Amino acid sequence: MKVLIIGLDGLEPNLVEKWRIEGFKQKIHGRHYVGSLRTLYTPILWACILTGMDVTKHGYDSRSLRVKRALDGLPGPLRPLYRLRLKLLGGKNLHLRSLMVKLKLAKAYPPIIMPQHLIEKTFIEKAKRQGLRVEAIEVPSYNEDRNATYRGMCAKHALAPLSEKKSLLEELVEDAHQRIERSMQAIRDSYDLVFVYLPLPDLAHHMFFRGLKELILLRAHYGVLESMIQPLLKLASERGYFSLIISDHGFDIKKYYHSEYGFWSMSHKPPKEPQTIFDIYDIVTSFLFR
Repeated sequence: MKVLIIGLDGLEPNLVEKWRIEGFKQKIHGRHYVGSLRTLYTPILWACILTGMDVTKHGYDSRSLRVKRALDGLPGPLRPLYRLRLKLLGGKNLHLRSLMVKLKLAKAYPPIIMPQHLIEKTFIEKAKRQGLRVEAIEVPSYNEDRNATYRGMCAKHALAPLSEKKSLLEELVEDAHQRIERSMQAIRDSYDLVFVYLPLPDLAHHMFFRGLKELILLRAHYGVLESMIQPLLKLASERGYFSLIISDHGFDIKKYYHSEYGFWSMSHKPPKEPQTIFDIYDIVTSFLFR
């Protein structure tokens, strides 16, 4: 069966219910637990979804991620020097990265991609090995390109004037529209697996957290996302796809941090409802390889 996955980073299940946002709910919906992981960091969580494994036990934890990201951000000739620095000085910060970025010797926001041995374990690669046509759009830890830049930009805008935050959010929404249009074209072209990832609403959560005015903007943004994905869900339904909306975690507004439960909804009843983040893999493959 053909499968559509819409990854909505940080979609909070409690807010979906509290704000009565019905457009995120399909035939069946609920929440899954992610709190068994020590660090609720976006790339690691999506790697767990993609593999069905606790990737932190397989060489992809916060520390190894930082090292790999730093290496990926350097040109080839400089990577041995970075490894030598790690060997001699460990994780001591010499504050050289900002200088290297200015000199264009390093990328400011390199994409975060998991190690190859874990990429091979993903349901995306499994689908490709079985000859299925796959469209994976900006999937964290797998093939992201712009996501890391947006994460960095939002971190810098957390305390910026509201006008600057709104301007950045408009850019993020426009980028999301482009990703959705690309995924709709893949469905029109009858791809077997279409996985589109949006870094929203998580990045909106990280920017809009001060006072009632920003909370109202956050609620409005949930509504924008709800409207944005409806044409995609409608097209997928017309073409007979199994549709899954999934978030890697939620967001606790009071604590200003990722919450321990993510949201999911499905167009068809699965063999078993997901209880944890590690259950998503089996559900996707049960539909994809029917």
